[in-house]
Amino acid sequence: MSDFFALEAGEYLERLDAVLQPQGGAAPALDDFVRLSRALRGSALMASQQAIARAASGLEALARALKDGRRPWDQGTQQLALRAVDDLKIFVRRASSWTDADTAKAEALGAQLEQTTGRPSGALRAAEATGLDAGARAFVAREGAAIASTLDRTAKALRANPIAHDPLQQVLRALQPLRGLAALNDLPPLPDLLEGVERLIGEIAHLKGAPPAGVPDLFDAAAAGVAQAAREVAERGRPDPEGAEFRRFAQLVISVFQTDGDVVPIAALYYSDTGPHIVQQGTAAAPPATLGRLELVSHGEHLRQAADSLERAPSPTQRELRAHALAGTFRALADVGGGALAEQVATFAAAARDAVTSGVAAREPKAFAAELRRAGDLLARSSTEDENGLASQLAGITQAVRAIARPAATTAAAAAPVVPIESLAPAPSPVASPPVASESADLSGSWATYDRLVAAGIGPASLDELLTRATAVPPPAPSLDTARPAAPAVPSAPGATHPASPVAAELPIVDVRTLLYRGQRAQERAQELRAEARTASGERLRALVDEVCDLVGLALEPGP
Repeated sequence: MSDFFALEAGEYLERLDAVLQPQGGAAPALDDFVRLSRALRGSALMASQQAIARAASGLEALARALKDGRRPWDQGTQQLALRAVDDLKIFVRRASSWTDADTAKAEALGAQLEQTTGRPSGALRAAEATGLDAGARAFVAREGAAIASTLDRTAKALRANPIAHDPLQQVLRALQPLRGLAALNDLPPLPDLLEGVERLIGEIAHLKGAPPAGVPDLFDAAAAGVAQAAREVAERGRPDPEGAEFRRFAQLVISVFQTDGDVVPIAALYYSDTGPHIVQQGTAAAPPATLGRLELVSHGEHLRQAADSLERAPSPTQRELRAHALAGTFRALADVGGGALAEQVATFAAAARDAVTSGVAAREPKAFAAELRRAGDLLARSSTEDENGLASQLAGITQAVRAIARPAATTAAAAAPVVPIESLAPAPSPVASPPVASESADLSGSWATYDRLVAAGIGPASLDELLTRATAVPPPAPSLDTARPAAPAVPSAPGATHPASPVAAELPIVDVRTLLYRGQRAQERAQELRAEARTASGERLRALVDEVCDLVGLALEPGP
């Protein structure tokens, strides 16, 4: 690619040199000046020489300023243009050994040339930067609208009949006018989107059954993206490279065509008993295609170019589209054979395709491109070096690609110990312990005490047990000060004292005064009744008032 760029750009610069030296001091052929400078910029962009394209853009801006009459043709302008052409010749010769200093010089040249053009407005500068005049913009807008309409009809046709192929052929015919436009590469990511549509149609054509369910949505997203690009080109000369519709298509095209799972032999699905298992042998698969040394070298060159294209993608959307463009290449390479190196190429291609379809290639472009470049360099040496040694090296690159896709999973799998299968059984759910209430002197505290005694083994409350103990043990004399609690100690009404029924002799004697509201506890109870009285009425309200009056006297007494 760099050699071809040097030849093509060198030819454009020689012709520019001749155009800028007219006979007799007359003005040059300005149409040729504009056309050749624009072609030089397009050649630099195709070869991914962004800095040289920036300088060529400045030369093109100068040519357009001369053509539009914004700058006169004089001796100073001629010297400026010839000096720019000479500098561009130096840049083209240094393209294969480019440095950051060369980038700075090329950008400075482009800025200097643009400053001499006297362009009047930002809108005109945007249009000139794309290299599209009004006619080209109108052409892109018209053809883009036609492509979007065809894509929309195709989406509807595929929803009605998923295996229809005629609508796909109509899309390919609609794409031809724009795909043949040289200026299309100046309108990213429109060329990547159109290429993605062509690739999508190719993948559908190779399917034996119906396409995946999300294919109509893909055509809908493509239609919306092309329509958006057509509008933006007509309005401001270039599409937004990070438009929402472009991103939606890039995300869908990866999610719809996911990698198929590993092929499992049908014999592995049977129990390991005497059978019967397979009762009829199927037809063996066709042998894989064989790759020769020359084809391996060609694939190596392609992988290096793909790595450069992926790494230099100017926007995340273009990066995703370019990454998915590699899926077809890896799918073809995954089905080849013909020796140790070719079989390892198939293994590498399968791992790389997994990285593409899982989105890792787009998220980690530098790491993935570096491994692609290593694989390309290795395959480029396959015509002169030992095949087994190269296969061993490619196996290491394959492991590196898999590590990019699953770094955490690989580390965890390497460090995980062997676990007995019995330990994988679910553990019984622990029974939550009920909250423990405090054994206070109120009703809730009495119930807490009763629960503790029941847990200790005294058994639940029983009226029969109470009556039996009453006949067996003579009741003590009634007392206003003591009582024997039977079941949960239930406090009397505030202010009242009553003897409790006698129970088992082994239970301790409880002072009945501890069951009354007194002191601070009586004040707290009064506050509770106050809140309850706000919503009470009638007899309930009078009962609350009486209880509060009883609590007033009890609150004045100290607690037991």
